Parts: sequence; C-alpha cells; structure tokens
Amino acid sequence: MSDAITIKEKIEQHFSSLSKAQQKVASFVLHNPTYIGVHSATEVGERAGTSETTVIRFCYAIGLNGYAQLQKELTMYLFEHNTNSTLGNYVSSKEELFKEQALCEKVMGQISNQIVGIAGQIDKEQFSQTTKRLHEAKTIYLVGAGASNFAAQWLQFTLNMLRPNVKLVQGETSMLIRTLQEADETAVAIVISLHRYYKEPVQIAEEFVKRGVYTVAITDANVAPIRAVANEAFVLQQAELSTIDMMPALISFLNTIVVGMMSHDAAYYNEQRVKFDDFQNSFIANRWS
Repeated sequence: MSDAITIKEKIEQHFSSLSKAQQKVASFVLHNPTYIGVHSATEVGERAGTSETTVIRFCYAIGLNGYAQLQKELTMYLFEHNTNSTLGNYVSSKEELFKEQALCEKVMGQISNQIVGIAGQIDKEQFSQTTKRLHEAKTIYLVGAGASNFAAQWLQFTLNMLRPNVKLVQGETSMLIRTLQEADETAVAIVISLHRYYKEPVQIAEEFVKRGVYTVAITDANVAPIRAVANEAFVLQQAELSTIDMMPALISFLNTIVVGMMSHDAAYYNEQRVKFDDFQNSFIANRWS
C-alpha cells in the first residue's frame, strides 16, 4: 500500500468514474472491509449485488492488479487504522485519554479540533446558496434514520422556533405518502445520512427530487449513497468512521446552517423569536396558574 494514499482514499478518488455496478462494489468494500479479507471475489460480488467479474473489474478500475491486492491493502489499512466498527473506533480512540488528569479538556479539545477541521471543508458559496434556499422555502422537510434521526429531530426543534412549516418526515406508510403528495418545488428537503447508510432516506430523497423538491444531503463520506441522489451534498469528513464521534460536529454544523438561514433576514427572524417567546411565556403562565 502506498504511504501517500490509503486504499479508502484511492476508492473515493475513483468512485465517480466507476460504473454503477462497480460503485456498488466500492460501497460494499468501504462499509465491510473485514469481510473482504476472508472471502472470495465471488462471495463479495454476491453480497454487493453484482458479480465476481464486476469485483475484478473494480479492482483494475482503481489501479490495483487484482483482487488479491485489494485484500492485502484492506488488511493493512485495518491494521493501521483499527476501523472494525463504529463503537470500536469510538472506544479505542478514547482509551489513551482515560488516565488523563485533564480528561474534560482533552476530550472537548478533540471535539473542538474536529469541528474546526470540518468547518474548513465547507464551500462558502454553496453554504450561502443553500441557507438562502432554506430561508425562501415554503416548507422544509427533514429526513434521517438511526443516529441521523436524532440530528434531524434537533434541527426540527430549532427551526420550528424560528419559522413555520418545518416537518420531520415520518416513515410510517400513510404519513409518508401524504408528505410526498404535498411536496413540490416550493420546498427544500434536508436528508441526513450517516454511516451505516439506511436505504429509506435515500429512497425518500429520490422521491423528493422527482417532485421538484430541492434536496440537500448531509453525510460523512464521498461515497455515501445519498450523494448520487441529492441535488447537492455537504460531506463532513473525519479521520475515524465513528457516528458517535461525528455527532457533536454534525450538531455544530446544523446550528451553523440555522445561523446562516437567519443571516438572510435578521429582522424577520428576530420578530419570529419575539413572537415565540411571548406566546411561550403566556402559555406557560396560563398552564400553571
């Protein structure tokens, strides 16, 4: 394996030039690296929903000389980076801090550095245009599953205090059908899709795009399936594949999106805040009197 580029980076760099079938293999390899080392190309092809031939062609397409080299490079990558599981990554990355006297400062310092690093990845023009769309949208739909659903709920709670028509998309069939029937080009959807990527948010995003809803993805990898579906994507890259570690930075980014939206009409959002506070204070007073 090259010292200058990891196998993960190699796959990500070639991903957009791969065929659809080869992209399936790429996604499977990135999300199931331990499986590759102990299974044949035939078995990988079956699990990825393609074929042994496609797996071999994928290896050639990313510059390898065959499947054996893929197995070797992935094995070395796993050894060097300890990427066996999200929880494993989280625990192992914290073990060296357990004996630190300044544990609080060390852990929060890591989080701070991660947030600063991700902030540097964000395209300023893209961010400005996206937050302007959110400000102008008649309706905002929020989608997330698993850990991503927690982030979507936080964003709904925050946006609901500042503007009307912010809806958390429910997966229950009748509710989902009603949502898709109402969705149109006056809306914006934010789909949060973190590893391990659930199929349902991707499928919902596809339906939104078909209906003219401008769909924004927030994810954690360049090869995340949602990127091929959404109108645009913010990719929050981090060194370790740990959804748990990603959450503080993700919430920070979502908070920044809210601030960006407010910046397009500060007077309007200040007025909304005052109305919300006045109603909340009145409601609580009446409720407990």
